Amino acid sequence: MVTPTPLQAHLLKAVQNLAYDNHQRTERTRLAGKHRPSPEVLQHLRIGERSREQIEGVALAVGVPKAWIDYARAAGERGGQWQPGQVLLGSGHVERRALTEALARDVRGLQAMAGVAAAHTRRSELNGAAVAQFRRVMGMTWQRLGAVSHALSLSEEERHQVWQRGDQHWSTAVAEQFAASSDRQLAAQWNQVSGTDFTAITMPVIVLQSAGITHDDIAAHMPISPDRMVELAATALTTLDRRSTPLTVTDPDRGLEAAGINAAIEATGVTDDSPLALAPSDTADSATTSAPTEVNRGHEP
Repeated sequence: MVTPTPLQAHLLKAVQNLAYDNHQRTERTRLAGKHRPSPEVLQHLRIGERSREQIEGVALAVGVPKAWIDYARAAGERGGQWQPGQVLLGSGHVERRALTEALARDVRGLQAMAGVAAAHTRRSELNGAAVAQFRRVMGMTWQRLGAVSHALSLSEEERHQVWQRGDQHWSTAVAEQFAASSDRQLAAQWNQVSGTDFTAITMPVIVLQSAGITHDDIAAHMPISPDRMVELAATALTTLDRRSTPLTVTDPDRGLEAAGINAAIEATGVTDDSPLALAPSDTADSATTSAPTEVNRGHEP
């Protein structure tokens, strides 16, 4: 039997107590002789369940064994609250490589969000509320991944491996991924991100912050801010556009001169496109605080 680490215990406590809270609400409905909960209670139950699922996902991401998570959830569903000093079966060991590979997949998802934002805002007129909602979700996802990275104590080399996309810069890979997407496809992916349950995805960050992980800890493990990620993806899309539609001169007698002019124009990086990046998030409290405008960590990943 093993006692979880303080961080593991904090996450398991949240899982168990959310399950316990839903159990209690359901029991009160049953004892009141009602066949089903009221709409208000149902809403609380759904929020509790979605929040617990998000916390379970973060617990897995930082190395809490799945068997411990399953046990804590089941204990809460049976009507038991988390007890300080609770011990659990098993060694508590999870292979580190599996954790960093899972984190890399999540970081690729964050990079994809930047690509969707860059590509969709270039093609569509979006109101401020729509952009703000997308940014809130992306910003909270950024914070969660930074908190997980801190909890795993990623080395500089591990952080590089998590962010890289083969031989390409991640923004180039993302630009190639979304450049050929139709307007409908981009709109669907934008709406999927914007429609994320913000309360549920905020809960793990609140729990991790209450366990002692600060915003500075989070920022230290995230090479660049969400806004900068979108800017890089937009720049990569513009570069891709220039490469796919080069400038040409029709006069065959001036072919060599035209080639020189075209090369000079491309070298300047001049473009008529102005990539629309997401503005800094406007949030009210520490749970929804947006990423800093820029975290200078040397070269950008």
